[in-house]
Amino acid sequence: MKKNIYIVFAFIVAALAGCKDYLDIQPKDKLIPYGVEDFRLLLDDQWTMTLTPGIGDIMTDDLFLTEDQYGDVPQDYFQRTYTWSKDLFAPDDDIRDWSAPYKIIFYANTIKEGLRANPAGLQEARNQVEGEADFYRAYAYFNLLNTFAKQYNVATSGKDPGVPLRLSSDVTAPVTRNSVKEVYAQILTDVNDAIKLLPVKATYKTRPSRAAAHALAARIYLQIGDYDRAMEQATAGLSLQNTLLDYNKVDPENSPFDAVFPVTIVSNPEVIFISSTTGIYAKNNFISPDVYQLYNSHDLRTSLFFREMPDQGDYQFIGSYNDGGSTNVPNPFSGFSVAELYLIRAECYARKNETGKAMGDLNTLLVNRFEADAFQPLTAASPKEALKIVLKERRKELIFRNLRLMDLKRLNVDPEYAITLTRTLNNETFTLLPGDNRYVFPIPAKETSATHLEQNPR
Repeated sequence: MKKNIYIVFAFIVAALAGCKDYLDIQPKDKLIPYGVEDFRLLLDDQWTMTLTPGIGDIMTDDLFLTEDQYGDVPQDYFQRTYTWSKDLFAPDDDIRDWSAPYKIIFYANTIKEGLRANPAGLQEARNQVEGEADFYRAYAYFNLLNTFAKQYNVATSGKDPGVPLRLSSDVTAPVTRNSVKEVYAQILTDVNDAIKLLPVKATYKTRPSRAAAHALAARIYLQIGDYDRAMEQATAGLSLQNTLLDYNKVDPENSPFDAVFPVTIVSNPEVIFISSTTGIYAKNNFISPDVYQLYNSHDLRTSLFFREMPDQGDYQFIGSYNDGGSTNVPNPFSGFSVAELYLIRAECYARKNETGKAMGDLNTLLVNRFEADAFQPLTAASPKEALKIVLKERRKELIFRNLRLMDLKRLNVDPEYAITLTRTLNNETFTLLPGDNRYVFPIPAKETSATHLEQNPR
């Protein structure tokens, strides 16, 4: 019976892809999950709850396509995103980067309301379920905000349009855009509630743990430039999980496929929480030789993260921690890892003028990435130099994890680290300046036409 309730509910939610359909549907109370066991089934719907946007990776400087490769990718908003087109989405495009997070939010709201309505169940189980709902809602809103809204600015965040905050499962409630400040306030409330409620360890890596909530909080605080709290959260996460995978012990030939990382995601000790980006981009993660050359010849990531494309002179990324199960092209990994926590803390140390600690954290990571007999610890003469080194290593380690766009947006605020992006195709040069409106994706036309939401300028 429980499984049937879940299936019917999932069928209803699947119909909520468009806002008009979402508003038209009136679920019956008897079809809505009610107890802790029902909520657990919803939370364990991995293909819903662990999906994150991935469109941002298309527009960053990590992706490089030759003219032939560009012609082979889907001739829709993939191509338009790659060239930073102002007219990005067609009116009938189904943008999962928008709809998938809101589906997660709908699940989380339903669970939180259900817990309030039904006090039955062991408190420990109730706490875990509520903590997971808080985590997922925070994570979904964070990803939405960094895809469809401006970079957080303390001076303007109260006026900058964010995304609609939906804090109930009432599909008839009015839809308006909340400010960036309001959405971040809710995100931080949710993630801090999750930290209090989640268990130290989760049964599965597709379930958030307390370490995962600390990692999410660290990522959030880094994005908004609160380096003290980002450091605190990274340290708290590392106190719970700090084992790194030694790439010297990983055999590049051990992969059952030629397009996946040769260590299963379940057995990888540095994976804290599993999530994946929307998958239409997975087969097209090519990088230029310029990006490849960022890696030292003794850097083991060159063989574990990339494969050279025959007769083309360029490289394809194959380093996603997602092993793909039965498919040789899994959705790219976008979850949380111990490596990311070390990089967050190293950046915070550098920004707080603690050069030695910054390089210490960075070298703790890199000794597990370089050939053992060739590794030389990196040094920096100043906090500024340390920060530049950390940011370079962050880009190399976290490539194609739906993080580069966030980094570009936050770093572009500082002229010293701002980057002008360029691409050339068919003798035409495309340029994206720091702070350009095109760093913010437009809200899908289906949503603006149905709800009259304010559209992002392009």
